[in-house]
Amino acid sequence: MSLVASVIRAAASGLLAWLLIQALLFGLMQSVPGGPAVALAGDFATRETQAAITHSFALDRPVPLQFVSFVANMAQGEWGTSYHFRRPVAGLIMERLAPTLLLMLGALVLAVITGRALGLWAATRRGGGAIVAVLATAAYALPVFWVGQLLMIGLGLELRWFPISGISDPRQMAGGFAGTLDIAWHAVLPVATLALQQTGFFVAVVYAKARLEIGQEYVRAARGRGIGEHAIVWRHVAVNVRPQLVTAALNRLGMLFTGAVLVETLFAWPGLGRLLSSAILNRDHPVLLGVFGLVVGMVIASSIAADILQARLDPRIRAEPGALR
Repeated sequence: MSLVASVIRAAASGLLAWLLIQALLFGLMQSVPGGPAVALAGDFATRETQAAITHSFALDRPVPLQFVSFVANMAQGEWGTSYHFRRPVAGLIMERLAPTLLLMLGALVLAVITGRALGLWAATRRGGGAIVAVLATAAYALPVFWVGQLLMIGLGLELRWFPISGISDPRQMAGGFAGTLDIAWHAVLPVATLALQQTGFFVAVVYAKARLEIGQEYVRAARGRGIGEHAIVWRHVAVNVRPQLVTAALNRLGMLFTGAVLVETLFAWPGLGRLLSSAILNRDHPVLLGVFGLVVGMVIASSIAADILQARLDPRIRAEPGALR
């Protein structure tokens, strides 16, 4: 199957999955007692007031019609208006997207680089497997919120090495390079908090794959030709580990966003996580649907991209029937 046909088929399947997830989420929101009318008018508002609010937001229509209208509006770029902020949802999300992407991608890059190096190192050392298994399991099992508090107290409050709140210093109106440095300095602790757990995961992935590759015939042949162990690992084994590492990295976006919600709340990071928390507390359905729709779409797109890249990087997968190649 050609690459274009495979991508179209995968995109169609992804779109169907997105619609099903959004429909499920939409239905669950409609079944929650109270709803936006109570959130806006208060628990002690009269039934007439709640009915007027419900009608003003067109929430008194049948649920299937509401969902069809919601999907049609999203397709046209109209994501609705926030009940709480009284602003277009698309604008709210775009304002918060960049800080969240900075946090997630920074943590992902740091975790991949560190996990790859430690995993390959452990795979070539006698007894390295036991050490890496303990450390990787411990890092992956640590709660993100707890790790963030430790880093905040130790490196932020006690040693005062890094700021512990916000994305920049509001007392300094710095722009350009100085402003970029200020944002990077504020991002150190949130990124490190989110990256630690993911590093444990990538160490385990790289170690397991590298141990399998080291036992392959081409490694024994390379040793027989007198090639050094360091060159074998970093020039050959690392190349064959890359497809699985890329796939694992792209498939971690959903977990990264889940962790980002907690990290942003802890460090007062102005991203999608805090916006989502506010929407949950205020029963702001349009914001909830918009954020989840964007995140689910990103996860599905990254999964498709992972399949394509893995097939392109690994000839053995590209040769399989039906592979995205």
